Amino acid sequence: MSNNSQVQSLRRRGGFVLLCAGFLSVNGCAQNLVFHDTINIAKLTCPSVSGISPVIFRMAHDLEYSLSCTALLYKNRHQESSADLVSILHQLRYRFRVTNANRFKISNSFTHELGFQYFFDSISRFQPDENTLDTHVDFMIGKNLTLTVFSNLTTRFFNSYMYTTNQRGTLVKTLSAAFLTPLVWTFSTGFACVFPRLGTLSFGLSSAKLTGVRNRAVYTGQNITEFYGVPKEKSHILEYGLSMHFLADKDFLKRVHWNCDVLIFKNYRKPVDITMKNFIGIRINRFVKTSLQTRLSFENEASKKVQMEHLVSVGFYFNL
Repeated sequence: MSNNSQVQSLRRRGGFVLLCAGFLSVNGCAQNLVFHDTINIAKLTCPSVSGISPVIFRMAHDLEYSLSCTALLYKNRHQESSADLVSILHQLRYRFRVTNANRFKISNSFTHELGFQYFFDSISRFQPDENTLDTHVDFMIGKNLTLTVFSNLTTRFFNSYMYTTNQRGTLVKTLSAAFLTPLVWTFSTGFACVFPRLGTLSFGLSSAKLTGVRNRAVYTGQNITEFYGVPKEKSHILEYGLSMHFLADKDFLKRVHWNCDVLIFKNYRKPVDITMKNFIGIRINRFVKTSLQTRLSFENEASKKVQMEHLVSVGFYFNL
């Protein structure tokens, strides 16, 4: 028999042995692949005995969407001007997580909130309009302690205007915010304490905050020289300091969902900046949900006062 024929014969016999190897077990924990009882081709160890998990990374994601409509119609009001309006609010939240057995985790979440308000006697506007992208990279170094890298980026999509009345009684609108105007990006590196029944508290020992202004019309329209701390002659500023971030995302009684996100940034030379979002959602049935949202913010460059907004909604909801 020629050498080529012998090689082909060995390949066929070896392939048959490999095919049948999955059905042969040794001591119930391993599989030995042999050829002519002399060559040990491979040994497949049972993962449960070796202690090695066959899963290196686990990935999970979910999508949540809700839509609600509100109409406010007044009649025989004491005030001269009415405030009849129709509003539509939709919310979208997407979360993606990657974890492995070595206590390493990457989590991303994108939250989009957009409301449209139409006042019958005057204006229409997009309010609220808020889009947030959060990224966490965590390395477990203790039972409830992690080394974390955190990033939070926020902006709006549509233009926002301030409405005033001039001396002639004409309504004048002035651009107050726009897409990437401002863009606020806070990122930090530090440690996080995990409270299993409550949430996660992170301390950014090395933090930075980037504020960008894309639409230059906010300076000319409002006749200002500084917008959110960014001077007119610049397109962005970068600040360094310390940060603290608290995040709670819990479900109660299978119908109540609580999400609280508090971000505090302290520039070494400026007052503290605070942003808080608190959300309580109650699922009435599979497709109907009511929610209460509270947003609080304080940024000395934007306003000397604490700004607060409450939203109550009931509408269509689904989760994937």
